[in-house]
Amino acid sequence: MTLANAISISRIFLTIPLVLIFEDIAHGMESKLWQALSLIIIIVLTDFLDGYVARKAEEITNFGKLIDPVADKVCMMVVLIYLIIIYNLPFLLFFLILAIRDIFLIIIGVYLMFSQEEVFQSNKSGKWFIGISALMMVLFLLKDPLNIPNLILWSSYLISTLLFTFSTFEYIRRYLRYFKELEAR
Repeated sequence: MTLANAISISRIFLTIPLVLIFEDIAHGMESKLWQALSLIIIIVLTDFLDGYVARKAEEITNFGKLIDPVADKVCMMVVLIYLIIIYNLPFLLFFLILAIRDIFLIIIGVYLMFSQEEVFQSNKSGKWFIGISALMMVLFLLKDPLNIPNLILWSSYLISTLLFTFSTFEYIRRYLRYFKELEAR
């Protein structure tokens, strides 16, 4: 267990108070929205911190390469579920498509880790997708208190969707290339 891996795992545990805060907000305690925003910012910062710490300490591990994107997705799914309750279909579709893709990527990642002792790090477009999607979700969470225009909200949703599509194609291309190399051996 490295410090970077502990930071990644802490991100998963931070979803527990986030869920509790969202539950309070759903029951009319809108003042807790700023607590939720603060916690989301901490979660996003730990996402950048874990990779930085791993590189600086030269402790990049296969487990870390796997747990980092899993922690990202757990956090993202918690916020998405809350947004599904508020906005229904657009976020339900986003959630379902993202869940299907991520289950696929996790299965391939675990397979490669155990069968080939190979674990790929997140790609740059995947990191951009996570960052922009986090911003998009925060904008939707703060829509009413900050009076954010719908154009900005739905533009951020569209940009997140485009980044999702691009990163998905990058992941598929990477895995197909790797499996072709395995066949050639």
